[in-house]
Amino acid sequence: MFDKIPLFSSLDNNEKNKLSLFCQERLIRSWEVLFNESDEATALYIVKEWKLKVYRDRSEWEQVLWFIENGDIVWEMAIFEAIGGIPKKRMASVQAAKDTDLIVIMNYSILDLSKKYSEIYEKILKIIEERRQKNGNF
Repeated sequence: MFDKIPLFSSLDNNEKNKLSLFCQERLIRSWEVLFNESDEATALYIVKEWKLKVYRDRSEWEQVLWFIENGDIVWEMAIFEAIGGIPKKRMASVQAAKDTDLIVIMNYSILDLSKKYSEIYEKILKIIEERRQKNGNF
């Protein structure tokens, strides 16, 4: 499940097996919307294979922000800002650019993961900070 995911590369097979208990796999079809701007953040998504488009849909145009590809985390900022509080809203929409395999971790599982696998939690926080610096307050 985690072979192509750099985030989990430092985990041994036993740790990966334990982590897989918290995860689900999901396929979304080309052009299917994973979530919309303003939806509540209820899960963290990791692209296992292929590509997603992050965009903002405006009445007369669509602003493509970037693409999320193999091994990348999908919109983790809203999830981590929501932990321990009111669910945060998604700041953009995400749609499959091709049929895309995802790993899904529900928000309630992330708290357990952060306690059991602090190394993973720290890596995700680093990704969040890098994206904020790259994309402003995004």
